[in-house]
This record gives sequence, structure tokens and C-alpha cells, in this order.
Amino acid sequence: MRLLKLTAFLSLWAVFFVLVAAVHLWVSILGLPNRWKIISRLNRNYTLLLRLILNIKVSVVGDEGQLERGGYVIIANHVSYVDGIVLGGIFPILFVSKREVKNWPVVGQWNVLCGSIFINRQRKDQVGLLVEEMTRKLKQEANILLFPEGTSTNGEKMLPFQTVPLAAPLRNRSIIVPVTITYKKIDEQPVTSANRDFVYWYGDMEFVTHFWNLLGRRSVEVLVTIQPKIECFRYVDNSAGRKKLAKDCYNRVLGRFRGRDLVSDAAGESADEPPSTSLSS
Repeated sequence: MRLLKLTAFLSLWAVFFVLVAAVHLWVSILGLPNRWKIISRLNRNYTLLLRLILNIKVSVVGDEGQLERGGYVIIANHVSYVDGIVLGGIFPILFVSKREVKNWPVVGQWNVLCGSIFINRQRKDQVGLLVEEMTRKLKQEANILLFPEGTSTNGEKMLPFQTVPLAAPLRNRSIIVPVTITYKKIDEQPVTSANRDFVYWYGDMEFVTHFWNLLGRRSVEVLVTIQPKIECFRYVDNSAGRKKLAKDCYNRVLGRFRGRDLVSDAAGESADEPPSTSLSS
């Protein structure tokens, strides 16, 4: 079964590599606008098929249709590379990746073709370049997916959101759509600390071994909750504004908000905080 899934994955990847390259050429020759809107929709088709190969079953709570138009920044908690497969099969999106990925053989070229935005979280002097690239792609009606924790975790506690990646949506006055990913079952068994590492990928886990084990799973069930949106025009474009935006995004992903928070983000009110920051099922 694993070899069959791996063969299907590699075949799908090769076909889409050629297809995406051909679409880029077609867009360039015809001078079509919204290149990245087109590519983001190809990304969704690819990740949806990949999700089917891996038999990842996704339930969505909330209005995913609002994101069909594009131009939104989607943020989510992060426990695995599987998160991108889960969300990428629901929404047309472009991904944000760490800078090192761009230099990986083949994978780097694939990410470039798919419109990935590469970020160096340690170089705050490059925020302007990040803002420019994200602004250009948002204006072409592509959604952009961010994982503001900066790294994947074991899901027991969500890390504080970094402010640097949020500078772009803040300066662009974008609408942020917070999303919560909760893995519910693996092979029809509830996700626990005993089996979560079949899906969760974090720390110093080796990718090839982990992906091989993932191919051996019969099914994975995931709940995706689309939280109330955040309008960035309500925040001041400075360091304090980024910090408040990061805090509010954090609370939204955790489902922490009161009714009046939906219309008064600019007022400086903080959501009531429950005692736990766990996102476990």
C-alpha cells in the first residue's frame, strides 16, 4: 500500500510540475493578468489530489466560500507539513516558506513555480521586500497562507505568534482569516500522544522516515474551523500595532473572542483568556 501511494504521489507531482511550468509559459505568452490567482487554484487541485492519495478526510466549520475570491491572508496553528496539504485542498492559496527551502534541489524550483513566498524571520531589514511580494500577490487575488508560530510543534501548546510575517498584511490593510486545525483521528483512533507523531512533524524529526510512516496510515480525520476574520485597517502600522495584531490573531486561532471583539479590534481590548492554550482534540 505504501509503495502504491508513493508511486501515485510521485506521478502526481511530476505531472503538476510540468503543468505549472506550462501555465507560467502560457500566462507569459498571452500576457494574462492575475498569474498568481491562476497558480493558487492549480495549487489547490494538486493538494486536493494529494489529500485523496493520503486519505485525509477534512470537515470544515465556517464559510470557506468567502475565500474563493482571493486576496486574503490565512493564518493557522502549525503541527506538521500535513497542515499545508489539509488547508491547500480547501482554499486556493500560495504558501510562505522559510528561506532555506528555495535552495533545496528540485523542491526549491517547485516552490518557486508554485508562487511560494520565502521569508527570513531573522532579517527584519528584509521586511520591506516581504511586504512588496505579498502585496503584489494579494492584489492578483491570491490567498496567502501563514503559520505565524514560525515552526511546527507537538500540538500541546501553541507558540506565540511572530510579528514579522504579519507586517505585510498590516501594511497592506489586508483581511486576515484565522483558521484552527485539529487532528481528530488517525486510522479511526482518536489522536493522542501515543499516535500523533504519525502525522505531527516537529523538532528534529527526519522527513523521509516520517513521510514513509504517513503513507502507511489508512486514514486521517481533521477538523478545520474558520474563525471570524480580522480587518487590519483597525490596527496602527507600527511595532505596537504588530504586537497587538499578533496577539489577536493568536487568540482567534485558539477560538478566544467575545462578541464585541468582532467589531472593536481597534479599541485595544483583549479577549478573555481561558487557562489552556492546547489545541488537542
